[in-house]
Amino acid sequence: MKHLPREHQRAYITFYLRVFEGNGFLGFLIDISREGMKLLSDNILETGREYLIRMKLPASLEWKGRKDEDRSIEFSAACQWSKHDYIEKEFYISGFKFSNLGDEEQAIIHEMITAYRIP
Repeated sequence: MKHLPREHQRAYITFYLRVFEGNGFLGFLIDISREGMKLLSDNILETGREYLIRMKLPASLEWKGRKDEDRSIEFSAACQWSKHDYIEKEFYISGFKFSNLGDEEQAIIHEMITAYRIP
């Protein structure tokens, strides 16, 4: 099956960020674009499901007037696919498409892509 070309190029970041749903750990962010993200997790995630995601932010990202313990953003994203990692079979890789990003979340994601992408 041939995939359509991406409108926004994926950025592989230089470290993994922790991603949660509520208090439950979902996995680590391994790449991100303006349209979505890819996670590495211990468990397969439900495809077609909308997740309310909370993503921890790196300490080096500029954080205007907020406490360090609040260093996260929340948004909705739909799981598009989830499968075994082809290299490390005990892990799963899942692709998400952002559903509901506010202006602040969009700006933070854009800043992360710019600041932390692997050249």
